[in-house]
Amino acid sequence: MEQIAVIKYGGHAMVNPNLAQSFAKAVFQLKKEKLPCLIVHGGGPQINDLLTKLNIESQFVDGLRKTDAQTMSAVEMVLAGQVNKALVAMLLKANVQAIGLSGRDGNLLVCEEKDPRLGLVGKITKVNAEILKVLLKADFTPIIAPIANNFAFEAYNINADTAAGAIAGALQAKYFVLISDVPGVLDANKKILPSLTRTEINQLIADKVISGGMLPKIESCLTALAAGAGQALILDGRQPESLSRFLLLGEPLGTLITA
Repeated sequence: MEQIAVIKYGGHAMVNPNLAQSFAKAVFQLKKEKLPCLIVHGGGPQINDLLTKLNIESQFVDGLRKTDAQTMSAVEMVLAGQVNKALVAMLLKANVQAIGLSGRDGNLLVCEEKDPRLGLVGKITKVNAEILKVLLKADFTPIIAPIANNFAFEAYNINADTAAGAIAGALQAKYFVLISDVPGVLDANKKILPSLTRTEINQLIADKVISGGMLPKIESCLTALAAGAGQALILDGRQPESLSRFLLLGEPLGTLITA
């Protein structure tokens, strides 16, 4: 197991300036404490904004964005361009030696079609983890846009949670943290569940308590753990300094997923 934290960064923590500054500070602190980070980011609101301007309707199936060729062009423009480079700049300002990549660079993420209903949405079949290990060893913090190549080197949209989980598993990272806009996984009474096992998760899915956008988050945690990641946590990014409080201070936050 590698002393690495793989972080999926999204939601209000990305778009709220104060929370974004807090996140950048936390990444700097983690590096100082010899816990290197790798960040996979989302960008759903920014994608929605561009699609609206282009008069392209957003459609979702089981929490995943239906992606045709037009939508894919917009997704890549936003994620690999606008969002990725803005995050790199933000972290550089916080004295973090960030470097931006998409999953297409170096064939970092390779995929196949996930579901014909979704179009150009991929299921990851391979992570070329050596690229990331080289960057981490050189003291860079990789910032990854969740786009992959298929076997013909065509661009596919990858859910950011799914991409982060696959990378955490491939690196056998000590920590996999999903920063979200919810306090964790909630039960039927909307109370936070501090921990969940695979058996409990299966029951909650069957009961429709876990559904929609939470499904890929849960699945990515289980994928990471099955591949050798140490811990998987769904964390509320709206809480100031929640990342540092969990990773550096060991506070019991969010929902801890266990295999």
